[in-house]
Amino acid sequence: MSTGEEDPWSARFVQYFRAQVPTSSDRELADTLEPEVQTVLASIVEAVGVDCVADPQSPALRESLTLASLLGRRAALLDATPMAALTLAPAIVHSLEGELDLTPLLEPLRVASVDGYVRGKDERADLVSEQRAGQAIAAVRLVPRCFAVFFRGVQSAEQIERVVGDLGRALLDGDARACIVDASGLCEPDRERAGQLFAVHATCVMLGVRCVFTGVPIGYLDAAKERGIELEDVRFADDLPAALDDALEACGLQVRPPSPIGQAFKRLLGA
Repeated sequence: MSTGEEDPWSARFVQYFRAQVPTSSDRELADTLEPEVQTVLASIVEAVGVDCVADPQSPALRESLTLASLLGRRAALLDATPMAALTLAPAIVHSLEGELDLTPLLEPLRVASVDGYVRGKDERADLVSEQRAGQAIAAVRLVPRCFAVFFRGVQSAEQIERVVGDLGRALLDGDARACIVDASGLCEPDRERAGQLFAVHATCVMLGVRCVFTGVPIGYLDAAKERGIELEDVRFADDLPAALDDALEACGLQVRPPSPIGQAFKRLLGA
């Protein structure tokens, strides 16, 4: 069997897979999965060799089963249905039917691909949850020229970076003078997340905006120091009210209690 036969093998996989899976969305995944399928098939052909009958116990097939697991993971990340995951193994066997007897390998391939699928589904669920959490964070304009952003939950460095980018645009468009960063609910510190969090400070410096951090978990401060971030230039407040006072000062504003005379006039006017 020559290398040139790999395309017909994967084409047979695609044809069989499309005929067996239950939804149109699964059928649309066939072409996307084909490059990974080619790798799996080539590995099996090389491992089985001239014997033509697959031996599931052969050490040479371990790589093939690992690749089948990665194929299942890829299907999960593409949001394939469980039925599509179960179709991967028989589709692989069908692809080489008439050239290699992969019947003994069907169950190991099924186990490997489904295991990869399950792992991929967990990974995808975490990714979707993370994306939703990140999308829930946005810059809020408290008063003219004063903004705030509240970081909460487990955010990846990429999600924090996206928020910082959106915040920078909001500060620029709003001609901001001050920005409060409340990180009191941010979880799972590491150097990459800390680096993106304190990128807010760098963004504000470039825009001439006073940036006030509050509630930063100690883990994020430690991670920032490990990353080499100079925190001496970063402005911190003990709590959110103190941060608000600092930010409003930069805007030439301050919070004052209601005037008793003003309250009396409101009562007289029926306000």
